[in-house]
Amino acid sequence: MLFLVTFFLIFGWKITPFIDISAISACILSIQHFYLHKKWQKTIKNPATIALIALTLYSTILALSTGVTDLLPIFRSLRALITLIAGFSLYNIYKKHYINPIYKMSYDVYVSLLVHSIIMILMYSFSPLRIFVYTITNASDYVNLNTPFLDGIRICGLTYGLSQTSVLHLFGFFLIPILFNKSNKYCSRTFILLSFPIILISSLLGGRSGLFLGIVLIPIYIILIILLSKFSINRFVHSLKLIALGIISLGLLSSLIYFLLPDKSKAITINNSLQTFEAFKLKGTTIDELKSMYILPKEFSKTIFGIGNYGRTDTFYLESDVGWARSIFALGLIGTFLMMYPYIWGIYTSFNLEYKYRKIAIAAILIFLATLLLNFKELSILTRNQWTIQAIMLVILAKCEKKEIEEQ
Repeated sequence: MLFLVTFFLIFGWKITPFIDISAISACILSIQHFYLHKKWQKTIKNPATIALIALTLYSTILALSTGVTDLLPIFRSLRALITLIAGFSLYNIYKKHYINPIYKMSYDVYVSLLVHSIIMILMYSFSPLRIFVYTITNASDYVNLNTPFLDGIRICGLTYGLSQTSVLHLFGFFLIPILFNKSNKYCSRTFILLSFPIILISSLLGGRSGLFLGIVLIPIYIILIILLSKFSINRFVHSLKLIALGIISLGLLSSLIYFLLPDKSKAITINNSLQTFEAFKLKGTTIDELKSMYILPKEFSKTIFGIGNYGRTDTFYLESDVGWARSIFALGLIGTFLMMYPYIWGIYTSFNLEYKYRKIAIAAILIFLATLLLNFKELSILTRNQWTIQAIMLVILAKCEKKEIEEQ
């Protein structure tokens, strides 16, 4: 039951343009938190919560002062706040039912990503299923109708983002340290080693951003393990074995899926993936398009305070997809800082956790960094699918910081 709550909190699709299953789930959990949890004041005092409350108030005041040309700044900040509170509520429920709530929450998030990955791969391979899912989610009303999406070469699954989804699935790989910390059973670890390649493969089906950031963040992943771990020969050898098994399982599953895919899809998908490496040379279509998108408001006051519009309305269209540009236009440097603060607090807290929480710290840092880096390409901060998992990570960090949990 709790797995389903977690899954729909992350992947709940739209029922109407303004109502979706994910938001309904978050609202129910948030209401429950205030009515049933006696210590809800601690949630309000959390630095990330305070920042989002301030962001919601700032967005509202800015919108009213600029004539309310765009409600998105208010809705995004309010939704992020509700989702974070829902994360605290969800943790309390897990705590009542499980001895090790951190591991169980992380495991259910991982399995949610795995289930969604399987859905994406099946949608990629079978057109009738893809059409059926997109009909239920009304994806054509919200997703950019480019040729790869229409032809089924790029898949968004139950979400409404392509690159966003490719990075979202990358989070599953980063959660593995937490899962391995308590998955002492042979079957559990074997399941993780065999399943994570499915998540990585599905990431490629969403877009090239997941592959690009994976190449960037995996070296950071290794560095963090070295910095936050105590070195020993036995641990080093054990880590090499796990890496070898992971590479073998990734290779086997990739080969299997490759032979099962339609012929026309193979060449296009592989070609799109190879184009990722052009980005490291600052070449390619995406890089050329982004070069002209790093823009700021001409007036200094608007750069500081914003204009209350994300640039996707009839009254104002911003010729930029870059997340930093759109957030500065919408909320200025003040609002952009408030949006960033939960991520900054999460990374700072991760580095300052006790050694026994090092694997939680590694996962959290990488999950936050992935979104901050993607924001250089498109608006990804506080985006609902990624933010839901990040809100759960913030809750876990808050509990670790206050030492309210045993070693997880």
